[in-house]
Amino acid sequence: MKDLFLKQSILRRAGRVSALALALGLSAGCVVTQGPGAGAAPPAGAGPDASASGGSEPARTNLLKASDFDDNKSLPWNTSFTAPGAGSAEVKKGAYCVTVTNKGSNNWDAQFRHREMVIQKGHSYTLQYKAWASSPTKARPKVGMSGPPYEEYWSDTVILGTEPKTFSGKFTMGKADDATAELAFHIGGAMASAKEPFEVCIDDIRLDDPQFKAAAPVTESAAPKVAVNQVGYLPGAIKIASVNSAATAPVAWELLDASGKPVAHGQTKVFGKDGASGDHVHLVDFTAVKAPGQGYVLKVGEEKSFPFDIGTGLYQKLKYDALAYFYHNRSGIEIKMPFAGKPELARPAGHLSDKSTRCLKDSGCDYALDASRGWYDAGDHGKYVVNGGISVWTLLNWYERTKHLGASSADFADGKLNIPEGKNGVPDILDEARWELEFLMGMQVPEGKPLAGMVHHKMHDESWTGVGLAPHEDKLARFLHKPSTAATLNVAATGAQCARIWKTVDAAFSAKCLKAAERAWAAAKQNPALYAPPGGDKGGGPYDDTDVKDEFYWAAAELFVTTGKPEYKKFLQDSPLNARFPTEVEGGAASMNWRVTDALGQISMAIVPGHVDAAWQKEIRGRIAKAADQYLAIADKEGYRTLIARTHEGKYDWGSNSGLLNNMLVVALAHDFTKQPKYLDGVVLGMDYILGRNPLGQSYVTGYGDKPLENPHHRFWAHQANSKYPKAPPGAVSGGPNSSLQDPYAQSAGLKGCVPQRCFVDNIEAWSLNEITINWNAPFAWVTGFLDEKAKP
Repeated sequence: MKDLFLKQSILRRAGRVSALALALGLSAGCVVTQGPGAGAAPPAGAGPDASASGGSEPARTNLLKASDFDDNKSLPWNTSFTAPGAGSAEVKKGAYCVTVTNKGSNNWDAQFRHREMVIQKGHSYTLQYKAWASSPTKARPKVGMSGPPYEEYWSDTVILGTEPKTFSGKFTMGKADDATAELAFHIGGAMASAKEPFEVCIDDIRLDDPQFKAAAPVTESAAPKVAVNQVGYLPGAIKIASVNSAATAPVAWELLDASGKPVAHGQTKVFGKDGASGDHVHLVDFTAVKAPGQGYVLKVGEEKSFPFDIGTGLYQKLKYDALAYFYHNRSGIEIKMPFAGKPELARPAGHLSDKSTRCLKDSGCDYALDASRGWYDAGDHGKYVVNGGISVWTLLNWYERTKHLGASSADFADGKLNIPEGKNGVPDILDEARWELEFLMGMQVPEGKPLAGMVHHKMHDESWTGVGLAPHEDKLARFLHKPSTAATLNVAATGAQCARIWKTVDAAFSAKCLKAAERAWAAAKQNPALYAPPGGDKGGGPYDDTDVKDEFYWAAAELFVTTGKPEYKKFLQDSPLNARFPTEVEGGAASMNWRVTDALGQISMAIVPGHVDAAWQKEIRGRIAKAADQYLAIADKEGYRTLIARTHEGKYDWGSNSGLLNNMLVVALAHDFTKQPKYLDGVVLGMDYILGRNPLGQSYVTGYGDKPLENPHHRFWAHQANSKYPKAPPGAVSGGPNSSLQDPYAQSAGLKGCVPQRCFVDNIEAWSLNEITINWNAPFAWVTGFLDEKAKP
């Protein structure tokens, strides 16, 4: 998950352009008329349109889905700025206008583009549009690939004045069909003769192909007003549906089985106005229905839900799919069959050059480290210690929780996951976690070097790569960045966790982990204020953190749980963080994220027996239960019964679903400690929201539900952007609604002013809404494993 401040200033597409590859045909670019409206193109339409000559010319098909902007909508047009390029866009008086505040160095550093169209070999195309600028400047329109190697099929350079002019051009496609082509206007770098800030506007734009055979339009149906968990409900747990209904009095409901026969009925409970969704909500409680079955439908008045199941096996496969996310996103190893699941998801090993990763210029080191293992952080190919830390901790915590408190260790034993290390005598969940641990420890500064024992904060490409790029196709240089105290303490914490877990599994690896952990602790004590710089790094997020008291607490807790040494116990007892379990993180109701980690240490002390005395452990468990009560109280006030509240500003933050998942983890632990059913119900309510019981009727998980997540932001799982790449496998969870709408696609999607739970669109370009990451899938795997365990009789 990238830092919010960074993502306001970067984009997910580097915009590299290959040598010009014009198809043979007419080069465009002539001005055909001048002045507003004179000789404008025919009105835009979705299908073929007859010419004004009574049919003497062939019908023409406009490939563009937004042409005249008279409805104040611009999608799929959106901007793309490569740092330092910067700007924004909006529809003004029926025209699409882009403001450039920094033109950048390259023509493509400031651009706007239209995707979602096919350009076909042998077809002839006509482009016509009106354009103007606030001050005279140039623009470079081009039709070409939307991803690497960015081959072009046509381009032109035009001079824009302050009055609208109509431009046109023609070309014939000489290359193979491109099902994910783009029409882009480059207006940065050398194109920008105007002084910033300046504005470029277009209107009445058409790209016509008279030979194009349009497929029947697919109209997305509206979300059902009766929102349910689209996967289903556990027989013995709470069963709640939320209904978007303006009725002020209760409404009759029926639960229908697969044959349409009513099996239960009742009256809704009027909740009323729900601030997080903007809906007037009713609730249906059908907890009393326990009979397993498939294809149930809830009918409320004349409205019906998506079909769903009631059964004990709902999460048996999902928990494994959630964990498979980590194998798919491994660095430095071939992803191959049968472990990939489907042939199209297989790929060669990525970034083998990471075996000798050198330091970034001016980062103060003269060596190379083996950083070839680990998991890619999110949609990009960066690897970050502080995000890897909480992610691997969560998987290892699940292992410890099942060992000491649970009943499902066997489900994660050797041979249970579909990974290459199966049948090696080690629980598969540990094999997967070890891949990341090797990376984390590999980032430690060697002995004899400045800052020995400290840990490099991150490593990633020198600049951002484009969507539609497999790891092995990424040829950019990659570098180590400076060590940080936060990263060092992440290794101290996870290394200690590793040492106690592997002690009876692999004594040598356990010793290696403990040595790395204690070296890191000592180094961090000597360098307590080395912070990652804030701001927009090219090619990677900063993951900056200038308050590391919580990381010190977390590391001391893990080291104490592992070693029992008095120095770590004293550090904990002297810390002010030892007096409470956090329930508010960065303005939101949460206990932890990658930046705030002291709760992780308390959770380990609450679970693992041994060095933490019984009274202290009981006190911590009580704090966790009280935190869980706060999250349950939030759900009671929410129409869609989710366990996250709006921030003090009334918003949802980036990765809102991850906050929910971590809260569910806390509530699940409260159930483990107390056995009270209300906590199991709380975890169920959270999963209901994730899997469709929300105002959008959206399952935020790929491959699950009637309206599953389809297009998460990811470089390799990029089928929407480029059909040669695969769709995402099942089990990846989206970050979900985000009120701040930091990416250009979201800003163009008509979401301005959206109520929090409606601030979402399922599109690969919407990286501030639809990103997927290791630190979101880790708690998702944790809670799906928990629910599957509790589903068993």
